[in-house]
Amino acid sequence: MNLDLAPSLAYPLLALAVLAESVLVIGAFVPTLTLMLTAGALSRTGHLSLPVVIAVAAGAVVTGDFLAHRTGRFLGPRMSNVPQTARRRAESLMTRFGGRAVLLCRFLPVLRTITPYLAGATGLPYRRIAPYSAVAACVWAGAEAGVGYAAAESLVRLLTLGGPALALVVLTVLGVTLVWRRRRTASSC
Repeated sequence: MNLDLAPSLAYPLLALAVLAESVLVIGAFVPTLTLMLTAGALSRTGHLSLPVVIAVAAGAVVTGDFLAHRTGRFLGPRMSNVPQTARRRAESLMTRFGGRAVLLCRFLPVLRTITPYLAGATGLPYRRIAPYSAVAACVWAGAEAGVGYAAAESLVRLLTLGGPALALVVLTVLGVTLVWRRRRTASSC
């Protein structure tokens, strides 16, 4: 792929992937961490703009949280198959923690996808989570793209010195670790 053409496609694809993670139930499996790290690294090399990457990702998160909240609000009454005790506990947690849950869960894989749905399904008004969603989106996007930006030079050195095989081993270990942690987190919930 010609990197001179990439920015015209990179920003919309970034927005779409981040939005998919926030809105789609399968979004919990969209690798936005890898995408954000890559976008940050491409910003360091001059192919993308770091402020635009952060703004696009943060905007997609806020939009996704809004749409997920509305979907949860719409589907909430239809959740009769959820045990009553679990539903009451979710409502209690959302009433107690509200937007703070959205803020904190933005940094936890899988939970970042589910929390806005849960807030909507339990009847928590969007205005109570909107400011937390915006702050979380900006911090999350800045942190993930920023790490990619900072690590870009090291990655280039690694690819030059160690070759693609070493990079593949490192990425494979990282991927296996992330999948293992996600499964472990999901099984403990």
